Amino acid sequence: MLTIAQISDPHLDLSPERLRRFTAVLRQIQALPHVDALLASGDLADHGLAAEYQSFFAALPARVPTLAVPGNHDLAAPMAQALAAAGLPPISHATLQLEGLTVVGLDTHTDGRDDGLLTAATLDAARAQMAAAPGPVALMMHHPPVPVGHHIVDEHFALTNPQDLEALVREFPRVIAVLTGHVHTAFSTMIAGVPVLGAPGIVSTMRLGSRTDPIADPDALPGFALHTVRGTHIGTVFHTLSPQELR
Repeated sequence: MLTIAQISDPHLDLSPERLRRFTAVLRQIQALPHVDALLASGDLADHGLAAEYQSFFAALPARVPTLAVPGNHDLAAPMAQALAAAGLPPISHATLQLEGLTVVGLDTHTDGRDDGLLTAATLDAARAQMAAAPGPVALMMHHPPVPVGHHIVDEHFALTNPQDLEALVREFPRVIAVLTGHVHTAFSTMIAGVPVLGAPGIVSTMRLGSRTDPIADPDALPGFALHTVRGTHIGTVFHTLSPQELR
């Protein structure tokens, strides 16, 4: 059995408060009996600054295999430099090979845009990585490929070509899950018969009912997703930190 922790949307901005929320989540992950991998599904930095990425990667637990993909707040060049400095897979070929599972990262971000796009180059690279995978595959990306029920997110912040992801999933029946972030809340849905699992936000939590004043609550407690994989089956629990755990 594999145990995989997924974090998303810390939006580090060099402020002590955001770093506190991020490190509190990491403490809970490190306190687990065993973690095989750590996945970060985007918006690592809030402004794409080199110092923000340095803060993110410096906080990560040592000796835990890690894979990170960019979100709409990330910028390609400084994130690529930070990944290289941390010895992690580059954005363009983000793949993590675990015992019994290949995690393929998909880059859906475009510098300066909030919506998502899977380019032909990204899809071709993913297709090659998936074809080479020896067993089950999980895909990780920032933008959810299906509506989540919040009209602002669904109309203005969504993946613009979900049909291309659906075709990719149908092409490879070994895909067992699509892991996403972006909407700052835990959710589950389906695409092409495969579960889409969204991790909670760290910096804030999206308010329900398409409310936009504000769209997200920065005082809500942060959380993360914990996935367990047994063969081709994936199970997920979402953990929200308690006030004591956030201290």
